[in-house]
Amino acid sequence: MKKKERVYSDEQISILEQNPYTHSVTPYRLTFTLAFKEFFMSQVYKPGMTCPKILKAAGYDPKMFSRPFIDHLRKRILVEAASPEGLQPPKGLSQAERIKAFAEKDLDSQRTSTSLKELQSRVVHLEQQVEFLKKISNTLHPPEV
Repeated sequence: MKKKERVYSDEQISILEQNPYTHSVTPYRLTFTLAFKEFFMSQVYKPGMTCPKILKAAGYDPKMFSRPFIDHLRKRILVEAASPEGLQPPKGLSQAERIKAFAEKDLDSQRTSTSLKELQSRVVHLEQQVEFLKKISNTLHPPEV
């Protein structure tokens, strides 16, 4: 079985997660919100509005996406909109919903090893985000020498 190539870097994931139209993102998959699909449909038939222009208007950098991704995105949303069910919200929890659920968890009732593993995973993720923000900050405001 061929190994799946990584699509989004950690920096790209951090950028994509900050967009309110992003439901969830992993190195291999980006899921858009229902609001994005509705925005896309409101723009797609306007004269001169191409898929990259719609992505840019939604706050995404079209250069982050491959041409096949962009073409498939357009086709997928148009097919979903034309279906009897219409546009559907994405399945699963968004990043914000996962954070809220984690904050509401009663860690005392979990086994200690499970709690520690979950906390360790969150700390690693937060450290990666902090490093990314440091890099962005240094790029935008280089230290004076």
